[in-house]
Amino acid sequence: MYKDRGNLKWIPFLMPEHKALLYEYYKEKQKISMPELDDQMLFVYEEVINEALFNGYQISVTYYDDVCSDMKSCKGHVQRIDYFDKCVSLIGKKNFVENIPFKKIVGVELVSET
Repeated sequence: MYKDRGNLKWIPFLMPEHKALLYEYYKEKQKISMPELDDQMLFVYEEVINEALFNGYQISVTYYDDVCSDMKSCKGHVQRIDYFDKCVSLIGKKNFVENIPFKKIVGVELVSET
């Protein structure tokens, strides 16, 4: 049975401008929107972050990045929680500090240090 390759068979005949437009189209189609979070999950995330701050645990934070419309993850120790600016500061590898806004956090979990 013949399996059609769809648009792949026409790629050699496309002009560079068309390739760029198709690339942008597929990139736009793969964007992820910010998920809805309820107050209970935010409370659980806050508890995990506070526990990591006071006990010196390492955590992994998954957050939504507006620039590339994708989920990013970073791992590190909590340096401080800034309730005025509403963000948490993580110290990662090589003492790199990353500030993550509370409203962008999608997931938080403790990292086992084995």
